[in-house]
Amino acid sequence: MPDTNKTSGFGQFLAEMRRRHVVRFALGYAAAAFVILQLAEILFPAFGIGEGGLRVLVIITTLGFPPALVLAWVYDLTRDGIHRTDGGIGGPLFHRLALGTLLVITVVSTGGLGWYLAQQDIFDTTQLSNGVLSGPTSATEDDAITLATYDPNEPIRSLAVLPLDDYSEGGDQAYFTASMHEELIAKLSRLNDIRVVSRTSVMRYAGTILSMPEIGQALNADVVIEGSVTRTTDRTRVTLQIIHARSDSHIETLQWDSAGVTDILAFQTEIAHEVVEEIAAQHDESIFLQAVASVDPEAQDAYFRGRYEYERGTPQGYRTAIGMFEDALDADPDFVPALVGMAGARFLIGLEEEDVSEEDLAQAHDEALAAVELDAESVEAREVLALIERSMPDLMGSDQMIPAPDGVKQVHIVRMPNGMDSVEVDITAFDTAWVAAVTGLGERIEERVRRWSGNMERGGSGAWDPSRAAFQARRYLGSGRYEEASEVLTRIVQDSPEFGPGWEMLVRTQIVTGDVDAATRTVQAWHDSGAAGAPDESEVSELGLAVETNGTRGYWNWTAERLKALDAGGNRVPRMELANAHAALGNADEAFNYLTEALERGEPGVLGIRSDPAWDDLRSDPRYREIGQQAQSMRFSPGRR
Repeated sequence: MPDTNKTSGFGQFLAEMRRRHVVRFALGYAAAAFVILQLAEILFPAFGIGEGGLRVLVIITTLGFPPALVLAWVYDLTRDGIHRTDGGIGGPLFHRLALGTLLVITVVSTGGLGWYLAQQDIFDTTQLSNGVLSGPTSATEDDAITLATYDPNEPIRSLAVLPLDDYSEGGDQAYFTASMHEELIAKLSRLNDIRVVSRTSVMRYAGTILSMPEIGQALNADVVIEGSVTRTTDRTRVTLQIIHARSDSHIETLQWDSAGVTDILAFQTEIAHEVVEEIAAQHDESIFLQAVASVDPEAQDAYFRGRYEYERGTPQGYRTAIGMFEDALDADPDFVPALVGMAGARFLIGLEEEDVSEEDLAQAHDEALAAVELDAESVEAREVLALIERSMPDLMGSDQMIPAPDGVKQVHIVRMPNGMDSVEVDITAFDTAWVAAVTGLGERIEERVRRWSGNMERGGSGAWDPSRAAFQARRYLGSGRYEEASEVLTRIVQDSPEFGPGWEMLVRTQIVTGDVDAATRTVQAWHDSGAAGAPDESEVSELGLAVETNGTRGYWNWTAERLKALDAGGNRVPRMELANAHAALGNADEAFNYLTEALERGEPGVLGIRSDPAWDDLRSDPRYREIGQQAQSMRFSPGRR
């Protein structure tokens, strides 16, 4: 009669694992690894070790787990030291088979994980390109990023703020974290001498595993700010790390710990001010930031929750947001941000219906106009109103709702240090139509209107219209949204290779993102297309030689000479293109002379200098500060009202 109590081979294996304390060891290993990684995340930045070091530690602890299990099977840790574990269930053959099985599992799992990591290019520092004509965004095809040397005396020319992590229990403070991130970008953007990467460009790096040098190269930023928020009902902690991206060097850690934060606006503004002061002090720049008026705490909380729902980009999110904005206005009727948010959400709901709701659009317009009347200095209010007004003629088939200009010529006087006494500029040529939205509320409206109208690339008949697509690309370039610009421009040159401006802007975009090799290939493809104004064979050869000799600087020399020749030949060359070329070459006088001419001509490209890396070396020049401030003030034309 068979023995029904006989344990199966697998059961014996599990029993032996328990006897040899393998399971207990595995749990202890996992707990210890978790603690080590948590400590490393806190301590590594203090010693200048970036995200790359943390990534290596994760890989080491993961790969070390299977071999550690084998050792736990063979040896045991006792009070008398480490001893080989003998005896147990089964005979010698069983133990050899069990050990062999563990070894096979170890080799297969470790090898498989290593192969997977290699396939994922976990240590690869090159970036994927946008468009079929682009190569890697790094200067070379396959080389890893070379760490730069951090010089504390070198001024910060460009900066990016990554999305903040929410470490709150339950992860329910995403709305607070998102608003803190936006506030930091908004305040840092006030610094004249530093280019701040747009919010849209940094959002794709939320939760990224890329190293700081990789992020710095991809965003073309000298310094990256990352951080986290931990918030409970009793305490709020914000931790920010300022990192020199190209060298992966830790510059400063800033931390705020406050009990019972109810005035969210004041708390976030205080933090943003201190960060601005920290950056400005290292850059020898002073800046005045206006204090925030007192706002009812309930209104603030409802507003930030509404903004978070708004950013979801769904019809239900917009409806929920309107309810929260209404709650905020009930608590504080003069709270302009909530009024602007309600206008934006209502406008977007009006576009969600099968037939555009004229009633919703009209109410949204009135709310946005009321917000501007309450606070004429609010960038969000002015942008939302401008976007609504610009969109409504297309949406409703008339321009009756757009206030007609009063006919008074708007003139702005720009005083140039060490230059011309003044320049008269008709600022009716400048308005938000020339640049992409820069606020979170505006970006969502712009995106939805573009989708509603079948995208800006298409004309009224639905036929492909490269000029409309180029208009959209120019707006992206003007706001530093180079990835989106590259996508639009790549499609232009693929579908309409005869359209010369598309080629020219694509080359410019690739140069701005540091991909000079891709730009050279695109110039060759531009020549092969036979488009009007394309570089001839000799110009292509000259560019190749210039880039081979001087890299990006060679490209800018080639561009300056080519534009100069075109201008001498009677072609209309935008002065902003000449100004950009000379700015990139460091020819300050020529750059500002051409920039002044661009202002006189009313060229909208002037609005893009704050986000253009070509001007990084000239941002400390008083002439740049003067023109940069005037250009920003001309972004919203009073003639539109």
